[in-house]
Amino acid sequence: MDNIEKKILEKLRNIENTHDVKIIHAIESGSRGWGFAAPNADYDCRFIYVHNQEHYLSVFERKEFIEFELNEVYDIKGYDISRALNYIIKSQAVINEWLSSNVIYIKYDAIAVQLKELASSFFNPIPVCHHYLSLARKMLAEIKNSEQAKIKKYFYILRPIANLNYIHKYNKMPPMEFDKTLKAISMPQDIFSEVEKLKAQKMALLEHDKISSNKILIEYFNSELSRFEEILKGLRHNKNTNYNIADNLFRKIIKEAWQ
Repeated sequence: MDNIEKKILEKLRNIENTHDVKIIHAIESGSRGWGFAAPNADYDCRFIYVHNQEHYLSVFERKEFIEFELNEVYDIKGYDISRALNYIIKSQAVINEWLSSNVIYIKYDAIAVQLKELASSFFNPIPVCHHYLSLARKMLAEIKNSEQAKIKKYFYILRPIANLNYIHKYNKMPPMEFDKTLKAISMPQDIFSEVEKLKAQKMALLEHDKISSNKILIEYFNSELSRFEEILKGLRHNKNTNYNIADNLFRKIIKEAWQ
């Protein structure tokens, strides 16, 4: 365990004590979780937590998230289990990513398995694809007419496009790591070569370093996003509406987390 991981774990235990919660799942998200972080990138720790049972027996709305530390080194945020489960049944992309991270700080194996199974049963490609399409479109608008752009912004487009291809091919959530997704999809050889060059560049650059506009990749981005806009127009999915499963798991996790 390295020094940063120890510090993150200390902060997570501090959260538990300060807020009287039990953290049941804590992972690394962002560029470090995706596998293409700059050396000076911050640590995006995300977690799911559980209050004791009495907390949920109230007629009043309760806060369902915790933001603990936001600075140049750490970005630590978490969701209450009730919000996390609501996002899972809505097939929200980000919560699905949290469950697929391989950089794990805290995990209760039995609970993690149940959350992943629930996420899989409620997976809906339509909202997930719209999420990645929107991310890529927004970032492309920022760089397509610029002579220079931050290199990380290229990856903020490449990763959503790779994820769209993965979902279209396998109809399930892609791995969090960009390289794993790349290996599982098809990509034109000339584009793949450009991506490999870009990856090599990124390893040598810092978080806010810029590169000259890559016209080959920008043309590819435009083409892929237009293609997926058309695909999404015809995409249909039968939603899972068996919400009792989520309610039952909610009650079970509240008990198991504090045992």
